Amino acid sequence: MKIASFGLDITPGKQKYTCECFEKLVKKFSPKKITPYVVEFIGEDFAKADAVVFDSNKKLDFIFVDLEKIENRQTKTADEKEKEFLKKITAILEKENLLCDQAFSEEEKNFLKNIMPATFKPCVGKSEVSDINGLISEILKKSETLLFFTAGEKEVHAWEVKKGSTIVDAAGKIHSDLARGFIKGEVIECKDLDSFYNLAEARARGFAKSVDRDYIMQEGNIIEIKFSV
Repeated sequence: MKIASFGLDITPGKQKYTCECFEKLVKKFSPKKITPYVVEFIGEDFAKADAVVFDSNKKLDFIFVDLEKIENRQTKTADEKEKEFLKKITAILEKENLLCDQAFSEEEKNFLKNIMPATFKPCVGKSEVSDINGLISEILKKSETLLFFTAGEKEVHAWEVKKGSTIVDAAGKIHSDLARGFIKGEVIECKDLDSFYNLAEARARGFAKSVDRDYIMQEGNIIEIKFSV
């Protein structure tokens, strides 16, 4: 995930994110390799950002970035439908509302994705940033991004997937072959990690459940995919 920032003193670069589930998995398996979730802070490059954090004391300045962009577009377009929609989002912004917090039709969302207003990205306002890990947690929640894990003695790995995604979508994040040849999945919930010693015990005691391809991923799922290609 790439995170832009506005008005806050955040050094650009990659940042590791840790959560309780990931730490428990590392402790339980003592893996040869650990791959935590990593985000990248990219300054004010809103076009490339997946989410934005802004200084809540400078909210109007942040909104003005979009107002200026939309005004420029209004002067260039001859499409009356587009002009009407630009007027609509201008009115929203002038009331100091962020576009990411508004309800839009799918057609309107596609148009917004095309013009890429900064406030249409998932946005989090902060007066200061003292805890990057906590900030990343807030951004994940705002962007409806879930973390799931693969785990074993070889590696503990954190992955991201959008809320509402299936286990096949999650499998595809790991490798396209896993999604293409998906047979079934096995899921362990993070809350059960203290209830078993290893995966064999988890299976024997019923903490590992078998799921089919329409299983909807939940925050903190630990998964294993059975596949054939």
